[in-house]
Amino acid sequence: MIEQLKAALAGRGIELVPAADSREALRIVLERIPKGASVMNGGSATLEDIGLLEALGRGGYQWLRPAIAATHEREERTRRRRQATTADWLVGGVNAITMAGEIVNVDGSGNRLAGYAFGAGKVILVAGVNKVVPDLAAALDRIRNTAAVQECRKLEKSTPCAVTGRCDNDACRGPDRQCGKILIIENEKIAGRITLVLIGEALGF
Repeated sequence: MIEQLKAALAGRGIELVPAADSREALRIVLERIPKGASVMNGGSATLEDIGLLEALGRGGYQWLRPAIAATHEREERTRRRRQATTADWLVGGVNAITMAGEIVNVDGSGNRLAGYAFGAGKVILVAGVNKVVPDLAAALDRIRNTAAVQECRKLEKSTPCAVTGRCDNDACRGPDRQCGKILIIENEKIAGRITLVLIGEALGF
């Protein structure tokens, strides 16, 4: 499966780097990011699981997220979030990966997706093997009925999926909704810009 997916992603301009476990994944990520670089991370249970946030917090990088989290004035926080989409490096999670090499993510506001699509200089995506699905239909089902459900419950939102465990897209409106934008990465034109680190464990949601 790894070799098939690696070939599919390579054809789309994306490098796949396998990692046996969380410890190896963390080492791979940190080895690729130069000391002193500006780094932003997307919200991701997988990044928390592998210990990346703690590693960034130990210093050596211009880690942008803490300053954003500490900003409570709405306009200034939005300005900082916009700036962070153009960080030298953006590290984030993945909601689904198809065997054809399509990478699918859903976001509430879309700032993470803006960095993935173009804003950030280089992007490292980190995912457990549980994110791999057969095709795009399965990927869209996964983001709505697995990832969104768990995210909304974690954030204690009162969306239909949080209540019932299934997406009701037509009934889901308002500020609690977490599925604001969906990005499908089908190809990357800039050589070496996107790397997917695929971990041989089930991680995140």
